[in-house]
Amino acid sequence: MSRYPHELTPPRLLLGISISLVAYLFFVSVSSVVWRAEEEITISQILFFQNSISLLCILPFALRKGISKLKTNYLGQHLMRDLFGVGSYFFYFLAIRNWDLVNATTLNYTAPFFVPIIWWIWTKQKVGSNVWWSIIAGFFGVATILNPSRTTLELGFIYGIFAGISSGISFCALRILNLHREPMEKILFYYFTVGTLLSFPFAWVSWVTPSDTAWLELLWIGFGTAIAQVLLTIAYRFGTASYLSPIGYSTIIYAGLISWLFFNEPFPPRSILGTLLIVFGGTITYILKKKPETLAETFKNPDAK
Repeated sequence: MSRYPHELTPPRLLLGISISLVAYLFFVSVSSVVWRAEEEITISQILFFQNSISLLCILPFALRKGISKLKTNYLGQHLMRDLFGVGSYFFYFLAIRNWDLVNATTLNYTAPFFVPIIWWIWTKQKVGSNVWWSIIAGFFGVATILNPSRTTLELGFIYGIFAGISSGISFCALRILNLHREPMEKILFYYFTVGTLLSFPFAWVSWVTPSDTAWLELLWIGFGTAIAQVLLTIAYRFGTASYLSPIGYSTIIYAGLISWLFFNEPFPPRSILGTLLIVFGGTITYILKKKPETLAETFKNPDAK
């Protein structure tokens, strides 16, 4: 029996999946803008606008019950989530600028393979055998993308792996906050506040006055991130993390389609194979731990007569 009865049968899961797919499309649209943004705009500026605009967008939701409700007893966990969450975006954006959108996005989503190891170190909880199959598949996927025959590592690859590790730590901290039942509005408020404060001094020092086009790009990075976060928060009201987490791999498909359709960037066969292994590794855990009849009934509306 689950400690959380509401996790047994996700209500209106199809709606949750649909909203998640739209949310991840917004995330990838932001990443594609970063990929093609004017090079004189620094990563620090991008992070500052991303977090500050998103903070302004979620403030009405965070303050609707009064500022006193934002007080938390889990500041350390919030800071772990926020610092490594912002760090994952920093490394992800560096990977995008030093490599390409698809491979950088794929490596950013290696986080699920680091999460079990980080969680084991953090909480001393045993890692299930089915999780190790996931990690092994993901490892071969990363190795395939890297192409061991190369004599040197791609700088973008290194940044992408760091993005995945940082995301993994951030996810573990977020998991702990969820176990403490911290409201999502509060989690986002702290995240965007820390991100804004952290990126501001670096953006100030490296400030480059944006062109008209760059201003539009920066605004979209901020608003697009805010829209994606709000949609994802809504999606998780219609389905639990164990059902919706694999939907995050849709970002890799989106990235491939955007690169191909809008920027005429081919997706090499080696990258396709590596991506498939990573996606398979990221979803196999959820497949192995559920019985077929449970999966078959997952998409049924529990309220239907």
